[in-house]
Amino acid sequence: MDKALNGLIELLGNLIVDYIKRDYEEEKVRLAYIGPPARIFIDNEYIELVKGSEYTLPRWISELLVRRHLGRMINGEVDHSTIARLSFNERRSWGQLKFEKLSGYFYTRIKAHIHYLKEKYKAIEDLDKLHEHAQVISSLITHTKNLHETRLNKIITLLGAPEYWPDAITALSEEEKQLYTILRSILDIFDKNIFEVDKHG
Repeated sequence: MDKALNGLIELLGNLIVDYIKRDYEEEKVRLAYIGPPARIFIDNEYIELVKGSEYTLPRWISELLVRRHLGRMINGEVDHSTIARLSFNERRSWGQLKFEKLSGYFYTRIKAHIHYLKEKYKAIEDLDKLHEHAQVISSLITHTKNLHETRLNKIITLLGAPEYWPDAITALSEEEKQLYTILRSILDIFDKNIFEVDKHG
């Protein structure tokens, strides 16, 4: 591949990844507030935070509150057993344009959780707990990779399908929807300008 074209594709890829990361940070998540009364400014208005109440806030604010031990995410994490189940179900429907429903920025959330687990791993001193923690991280990484590979193959099949499958697209994670849209746009451009035969030519 031409170096200039390769550089253009890499630049475009990095811009898309940055866009996904930004959207992930702005994604609204549920948070249980456990700190003292506080007031924060979001979307041009002040919100009063009361201990024991639940709020829907941008992820970056929620994570900041969690790091300061002022909040707790509600249904924000996905454990390795859940990923294993999703991977198993996805492989079981191999060959079908059927996807397990993945909500929000699923893969970005998993990546952040793996980073958290690795940081936690560094602080463990008990050897048995260290080994157990390492197995959890390894299982989570393996099953996530298997899940992604299976779904990626289905997405490629979906791109070549002769008809539109809205239910399948709805079940994709936000990252997968972005990938599907990008690849669909590129294919449409190629079909129109490269592969289409001029009937009058």
